[in-house]
Amino acid sequence: MTTSETSEVRSEINKRRTFVEEMVNRTGCAKRFDWSPPPMVGGFQMKGVNPFDVFFEPPYGTPITTMITDMIDQTIGVIENLDTFAVLDTPIENPTKTKSTKKKNSKKVFLVHGHDNELKETVARFLEKIGLEPIILHEQVNEGLTIIEKFEKNSDVQFAIVLMTPDDIGNSKNNTEALNARARQNVILELGYFLGKLGREKVCALIKGNLERPSDYDGVVYIAADHSNDWKLLLGKELKQAELDFDGNKIF
Repeated sequence: MTTSETSEVRSEINKRRTFVEEMVNRTGCAKRFDWSPPPMVGGFQMKGVNPFDVFFEPPYGTPITTMITDMIDQTIGVIENLDTFAVLDTPIENPTKTKSTKKKNSKKVFLVHGHDNELKETVARFLEKIGLEPIILHEQVNEGLTIIEKFEKNSDVQFAIVLMTPDDIGNSKNNTEALNARARQNVILELGYFLGKLGREKVCALIKGNLERPSDYDGVVYIAADHSNDWKLLLGKELKQAELDFDGNKIF
């Protein structure tokens, strides 16, 4: 197909996706899949991925059309074999409609960072590309406020991304020989602030390199900010789960 024809087909698929995915979910035919990178290539294992989210950019080049086709076939079978089916009686809510005041700041994402300006700019531009508004503290007007006042005023967001980069080193005073790479203290403080304010499900930590992690935050999934750009897809999943309003087609 020509570039124009490909664009038209992609547009038509996206228009129908909401309805089709809703039907698949309501019939209980939805499935999630795990993907592992090719052994010779290496990379991160992706778990619990919704195939509808990666239809145009499947992980590691995995054929995905058959997976979605099977789910749709099963959905049709469920509907055809029931005299009445709730999926046909319940109106599908317009996804563009605001459900509540909860989403009033659904495009604002606070970006906590240390001294790695390159990563900060990369993530900020990524957020802008998909239609979100990155909030970087030093870029906001001061208005004569103290730092903590300025921070609190700009923390009215739907989601926070914390860039944990190896900017400091340290260890216990009883073990001064083996020093560990650590994120800046302000990064750890702001991580805790947003965990308390927004909840764990609306805070995502991007980690660069091998650095020490806060012990109280162990068990929570971190996303590695590496050069493969897999972090974009993983971060996109977290943003979608948190119900932010962005264009997932622009992730790559």
